[in-house]
Amino acid sequence: MRLDDVRQAFGERVQIHWRTFPLLPDHRPGRLATAATQEGRRRAAADEPRAAFVLPLLDTPLPASSVPALTAAKCAERQGAGRFQQFHERLFLAQFRDNADIGRPEVLCAIAQDAGCDMDAFRADYAAEGYQAMLRDYAEGAAWFGVSALPTVVFNEKLSLVGAVPVERYRLLVEWFLAGEPGGAIPLAPAPGAAAPGQSAVASPPTPPASDRAETTG
Repeated sequence: MRLDDVRQAFGERVQIHWRTFPLLPDHRPGRLATAATQEGRRRAAADEPRAAFVLPLLDTPLPASSVPALTAAKCAERQGAGRFQQFHERLFLAQFRDNADIGRPEVLCAIAQDAGCDMDAFRADYAAEGYQAMLRDYAEGAAWFGVSALPTVVFNEKLSLVGAVPVERYRLLVEWFLAGEPGGAIPLAPAPGAAAPGQSAVASPPTPPASDRAETTG
């Protein structure tokens, strides 16, 4: 939602590109919601009160891996930015509001269909191109931007902010990059969660010179 605020504030001057970064890249069957899961959800809801967070009941099945959902997201992205946005929003609600197991292919297909995806293309991409695209994002995030935690937002492939950062900081940085980085000094005081060359949603002007691009990764 904070990146949506940035999108609304800057319009076509900034583009946001999401990159996949699986926090559970392996397969861990049998994961169930615990009291710790509920507490983590409470903290997330406190950080972003506008989001639809619902505490899962104890022992609710959790996804065994992040890979299926992120692969599905890349498949939706292949059908256009609008389709990806629809899928992205529904995927978030499925996991955090409905507490659905988004590691299951049948759940992901239902979300894709609800988002208006071409299901023949979606299923074909899921078996090949979507997975490869997810792996490329993962490798780039780790190797190029040093991503190790989510959420991470990378600006212009130069600066990353990690964690629940106030939207005002995002706006300050976007304005600075769009102005050509005046003074050469980042307009933010060092703060917990701020890191240099970094990482996973990307905000960038659509057709800028290299020095004016503002990227974020997520």
